[in-house]
Amino acid sequence: MHHGRTLMLLLCLSCCSAGATTLQACADQAEMPPFAYAERTAGGKGDHIVGVSVDLLRQIGRKHGWDLNVVLLPWARCLAMVADHRIELAINIGLADAKASELRVSMPYFTMHNVYFYSRRARPQGLDLAQLSDVRKYHLCGLGGYRFEAFGIDTQMVDRGTTAGYEQLIQKLHLGRCDLFIDSRETMAGQYLINPKLRTLLVDGTLVSKPLPGSPTRTLYFGVASGSGNSAALLEQLNRGLAALEKTKELDKLLNRYLE
Repeated sequence: MHHGRTLMLLLCLSCCSAGATTLQACADQAEMPPFAYAERTAGGKGDHIVGVSVDLLRQIGRKHGWDLNVVLLPWARCLAMVADHRIELAINIGLADAKASELRVSMPYFTMHNVYFYSRRARPQGLDLAQLSDVRKYHLCGLGGYRFEAFGIDTQMVDRGTTAGYEQLIQKLHLGRCDLFIDSRETMAGQYLINPKLRTLLVDGTLVSKPLPGSPTRTLYFGVASGSGNSAALLEQLNRGLAALEKTKELDKLLNRYLE
């Protein structure tokens, strides 16, 4: 009788676990609000990962019964773990990173507008890029682990070092340790959601942004490993879901919800 109850319990557990598929995904530890970042509660950084791209993935996953688990990792490690099939999906990847890590990408889901920033304190005379190649005249900084081919810039010419966040980048600009850094208008606007201190740095008038010439936009994708039947099936599900949501303008609605 005891063995019968044990067998029945095991069968029930097996049935329950079979109904849900856990999907492991990773995004950049440096955070990329409003697309993927750790939710703040009472001013503190929590473990729950939210954002436009995460919401989008959850919407697609409902149809397939995904139990989504998103973690923030150093970007290079995130990409390496997806390529090694230890995590199924990378969130907010660009084509340059996908190519370098040999990952396959979904159809695009968001387009960001690229800008460059300089310090009015260090350069009161201003800094004007007439064309993208003018970047070579200056000391360009960036976040550690990032690649810049998506901007039309060789990553090797970017001083990345161990710079882990935007506060450090802005501080380097103000100290004159670099001349400019490049990011997207949407990502910097998203910083208002997570960092009151950085919000002050962005609106005090000493940090200036201008459109990046020659590379005005950057597109976001989901990335999966190459050479796997499971990854190929996941990519097909993602693309079908993205195509359906694009028709209903749901992508724009999600973004507006965070930035309104």
